[in-house]
Amino acid sequence: MKRIIVMMEEEKARSVLVDSLCKAGFDPVCVNDHINLTLELLRQSARIVILHGSANGDRDDAMLVKLRATPGMEWLGVIMLIASQDAAIRTACLHKGADVCLSWPAESTEVAAYAASLARRLPHQPPREPEPAWKFRQNEWRLVSPSGTGIELSHLEAAFVAIIARNAGKPVRRRDIISDAFGKDPLSYDSRRLEAVVSRLRKKVQRSYPQSQPIKVVHSIGYVFTEAIQCQ
Repeated sequence: MKRIIVMMEEEKARSVLVDSLCKAGFDPVCVNDHINLTLELLRQSARIVILHGSANGDRDDAMLVKLRATPGMEWLGVIMLIASQDAAIRTACLHKGADVCLSWPAESTEVAAYAASLARRLPHQPPREPEPAWKFRQNEWRLVSPSGTGIELSHLEAAFVAIIARNAGKPVRRRDIISDAFGKDPLSYDSRRLEAVVSRLRKKVQRSYPQSQPIKVVHSIGYVFTEAIQCQ
């Protein structure tokens, strides 16, 4: 079966669409936001993604542009579902990188048919795995951005990067960072110290590589490195 990722918050509409995709021979995986879409693509490649436009259209556009700019994603089929009947908006969406752009709501069978048509036109050979964009040189306490810029790390920053880099794409709990990376007791450790370390590190990353911020906060859980990274 052909793996397809559906990013849609509305559960009822998503269920109907998933049913049509299954009948069309797809293996759908559902996510409800941009962060989880990125994590799912890092976990395993997909043939097509369906992006249901959110209230924040600019964020959807940014996600579309980011997908097209990511090495290895040029093979990915993208279907956008937007809450607009304006042909000019749909045309702009196509220019930004979507393969198909439909006004939403649309018939789920029609969306599935577009997905099947798109899948027939995509390359059949497995896509090459993208080269890791980031590099972590643990012995040097250095994080290297995709542009080649080296980011010098403190001891705690290096320990933090080590644990989230080893688990790239998966949220790491605060208590695991404190105990496993810092060697401290999570019950007595002031979590504000961890937040200060991460805040300083994110600022360093932003200054050195403003194109993206791979260190994300996962609320109520911990932190995740959302981009490809190689530990050296």
